[in-house]
Amino acid sequence: MLSNQKFGVVGFPWDGGASLGRPGSRYAPSKIREAFVWFVNRIENNQVYNVEKRQTYQLADNGIKDFGDIDIAAYSTDVTFRNAEEKIRGLLDDNVFPFVLGGDHSISYPVIKALHDKTEGKIGIIQFDAHLDLVDESPIQGKFSQSSQMRRALELPRINPENIVQIGVRSINYPWYENYLKESGIVQITAREVHKSTPEEVVAKTMAAMKDVEKIYLTFDIDVLDPAYAPGSGANEPGGLTPVQCMEMLDMLYSKVDAFDIAEVNPLYDHQDITTTFAARIMFDCAVARLSK
Repeated sequence: MLSNQKFGVVGFPWDGGASLGRPGSRYAPSKIREAFVWFVNRIENNQVYNVEKRQTYQLADNGIKDFGDIDIAAYSTDVTFRNAEEKIRGLLDDNVFPFVLGGDHSISYPVIKALHDKTEGKIGIIQFDAHLDLVDESPIQGKFSQSSQMRRALELPRINPENIVQIGVRSINYPWYENYLKESGIVQITAREVHKSTPEEVVAKTMAAMKDVEKIYLTFDIDVLDPAYAPGSGANEPGGLTPVQCMEMLDMLYSKVDAFDIAEVNPLYDHQDITTTFAARIMFDCAVARLSK
């Protein structure tokens, strides 16, 4: 799935869906870009050395391009999401790999829809997240909140629950989830199950659920990390994953996915850019993996 010629960075500075979580993630794209410069500085003559893998990577010439931000219509979720779909479809038309910087987690839906609408076959979704994000429409949150993007994605014709894998989910939630999850067939690997497994085992189970899909979407909610590692998030949910666990799993997935977003980074609650720097590291690792010759 490494046919893309460009690694396209797109900002989605939207937190209009932060109906229960903390608003402020609209500021994340600019902060992540700032932190990203720190990593890009290590590239010399289109080469970069990975200390942990003891390997130098030759990158494609001018492979990373920033395509700016989604046009935000602060008065309208519908208009904003249509703008997002249009921009992402344009990147896919131009054979660009979209790496989208949210924004609260509602931003995933229009990006998923853009990939879905450009694909004839099934779409698989890999979701790193503390939360399930399967809430249907409610008087408090509406239909397109940070808690609903996966529910909306399941309404698209070629996205089936057995092709959705949720990694790192945890904590206590609404009682209706028990029957819903049993009936739907969504694959879940809880945070404690991740801790009891190896990254290789988690990825193997994940990819088994992707065996009959044409394209794979990966969404990374920063709150999949334990709050100790990611204080700047939309919500604190104790008992999460470690950076190393996530990085090892992601390393095995970067080359297998067709679009990627990072959501719920919230600079207003961050400390010394800990969270934004980790998000930028993920983006850089993904770029290196996809642009290495």
